[in-house]
Amino acid sequence: MGTPVKQLYEFGPYQLDPPERLLLCDGQSVPMPPKAFDLLVFLVERRGHLVDKDQLLKAVWPGSFVEEGNLSVTVSVLRKALNDDRGHHKYIETVSKRGYRFVAEVRQVGEAEAVLARPQVIESPRQLEDSPVRELPGVVSKSHSLIPKSVFWTIAVAAVGLSVLLILVKALPRRVAGATAVQGPAEIRSLAVLPFQTLGAKRGDEYLGLGMADALITRLGNTGKIIVRPTSAIQKYAVQELSPQAAGREQGVDAVLDGRIQRQADRVRLTVQLIRVRDGEQLWGETFDKESTNIFALEDALSERVAQSIRLKLTGEETRRFTKRATERPDAYEAYIKGRYFWNKRTDRGMKKGLEYFRQAIALDPTFTEAYVGVADSYATLGLYAVIPPKEAFPAAKEATQRALEMDDGLAEAHATMGFINFYFDWNRADAENEFRRALADNPNDAMAHSWYGESLAAMGRFPEAVAEAQRALEDDPLSLIIGSNAGWTLSLAGNTDHAIEILKKAIEIDSSFPRTHFRLGRAYEQKKLYDLAISELQQAVSLSGGDACYKGSLGHAYAASGKADQARQILRDLEGRTEQAYVPSYAIALVYAGLGDNDHAITWLQKAYEDRSTSIAFLKLDPELTTLHSDPRFEQLSQRVNF
Repeated sequence: MGTPVKQLYEFGPYQLDPPERLLLCDGQSVPMPPKAFDLLVFLVERRGHLVDKDQLLKAVWPGSFVEEGNLSVTVSVLRKALNDDRGHHKYIETVSKRGYRFVAEVRQVGEAEAVLARPQVIESPRQLEDSPVRELPGVVSKSHSLIPKSVFWTIAVAAVGLSVLLILVKALPRRVAGATAVQGPAEIRSLAVLPFQTLGAKRGDEYLGLGMADALITRLGNTGKIIVRPTSAIQKYAVQELSPQAAGREQGVDAVLDGRIQRQADRVRLTVQLIRVRDGEQLWGETFDKESTNIFALEDALSERVAQSIRLKLTGEETRRFTKRATERPDAYEAYIKGRYFWNKRTDRGMKKGLEYFRQAIALDPTFTEAYVGVADSYATLGLYAVIPPKEAFPAAKEATQRALEMDDGLAEAHATMGFINFYFDWNRADAENEFRRALADNPNDAMAHSWYGESLAAMGRFPEAVAEAQRALEDDPLSLIIGSNAGWTLSLAGNTDHAIEILKKAIEIDSSFPRTHFRLGRAYEQKKLYDLAISELQQAVSLSGGDACYKGSLGHAYAASGKADQARQILRDLEGRTEQAYVPSYAIALVYAGLGDNDHAITWLQKAYEDRSTSIAFLKLDPELTTLHSDPRFEQLSQRVNF
């Protein structure tokens, strides 16, 4: 009986010989760590089929307890060896949150076919000395060599040793404090921290992953040394199936931090990896393990290692802000994260629910400064959206902000919120600008602060500065619906209506269910006298918001301006009738009267808007829908009283 023919594999320019643990590329040996080779063989043998991560972990690390991070690192090393780490992967495909698949066409060959391409492996000088002499092109045979034998063997041994050393240095990943890092620079200027996936989540654990991401986002953002996408931009990935690299491309960042959290008895295990977006290469990966009661120690350790991996160089004050903990109460922090989650929805119900959670966080920890800012933001936006009368909402917002600043005057987000209050409620231009500048000095990458500051500058008529701030906000958070809406409004006020329409249409492409974007787009269309388009967008804003009074006021103005007076008066009757049951911004009613050319009633309702501190009054002089009133002395007197 003959000896069974050994089966080898060919794919692309590669030949894989599992028994000899050899991978060749065009006849040249490809160095590779043992686990990467085992992984390659396992995938090739199951080519074309999805191989789950658990199956790979058990096969490549049998009898050992290892984390997914080890697998991710090994896949990255393997891809690097196969030159499969640029653009579309032609050998190893990642199946998001499942595993991997070897996708290249593979041909099985016998050893006789493959041996011709295999280089001879020289194990020792004696083996070379005793082997038959073969003439090879371009190589001087032993019988014709002019080099003395003793010198020849010295050179050969040194060359073999140097080759082995270079292979080992090139193939083995660096080990830093228990972390695996792929060779290569980690020059990261912008980062998205994705919500960490919570494995085997129990009731109450579902916000743990988002909370861990938020903590890291806050710390990195406070340094001012790197652009970090805010929590509002990344929280959608908690439920959206998207690979880390795809999420990074969508966010327009250099790198993405992706992680997994798992509770095991009384411990929490966190596995993270830093992925470069342009090629999907893993720059760093590590596993952290702490007692579940010491979740903040886990955050500290993670934050420190991430800062090292992206090479942040912090001053003493920056280090203080970076290592500062918001609270020592995990339950308070969980309530805070839930508050931010709901507040960012910008719906009436979401903002009210967010306020409840922020109050709960304060009840659990009265020193939790960020929770006070959450309360302030909730009241301020509820007042801005006219869910609560401004005279009720903004004083409560100011009180909470002042409380936060009394405890920590260096809290950038508290200064941004105070600037928002000074602008929209107090109509105090000097204080508003000082607070926004202070916030941005402490955190220059705060997209929301740039957005609010841009609106306030536009209200002052400082249009070049306003547009620059709006553009900076879009750069820092390009997918934010509220920042896109605010930018559209700022550009409209500056007279750059075409650019405003472009930005607003892009925001609607991201999410067409956000009413405020349709509202701003409708107003921009009306500025260009495109009344049919304006009415269509404003109708959508009213419908999506459930009948928001402010949106209805603008719709009524558009009806009137386009000659549809009957529809405008119908909206007037509706708004005026609602004032007996709920708060309706007087400014909204004034807009409809202005559109109808009824200056007396328009001025009367604007004076009421001034008295009830309607937030829209901040834009009184610049509002395009009020230009027909500019020649009225009463309007000029009112403008002087506001004098923003």
